[in-house]
Amino acid sequence: MSEDTALHVKLCREKADAAREELGKDREAVVGDLSVKAVEQAIEAAASLEGLHFHAEPRRAHSARMRWAKSRYDGIANDLDELWGAYGALGYEGLDGDRARKAVAAMERVIRRIARESNLSLT
Repeated sequence: MSEDTALHVKLCREKADAAREELGKDREAVVGDLSVKAVEQAIEAAASLEGLHFHAEPRRAHSARMRWAKSRYDGIANDLDELWGAYGALGYEGLDGDRARKAVAAMERVIRRIARESNLSLT
């Protein structure tokens, strides 16, 4: 595993752990942010195994990550869309415990799927 991959794995774990902790503390406003960031790190880790580094171009990184992940991991598009929707709803529109729980559940499904197919220990 390259240093870049190892860094993304570490960041994925930390952000996912933080999302779970904040959900447990009823701090829903930050759950969307952390869930999205954890998944982005999981995608970056898997992509780095193929020599891709979306974060190198910040202006295009999000859309490139999502496009790559949706094409690479069949069936995760709904979870990725749920996460992005939760990011906006929780971060800008207010608190919503149900939406925060759905965001963490979607995060968990995406991370498990990427971990399984990339053979990375993301959790």
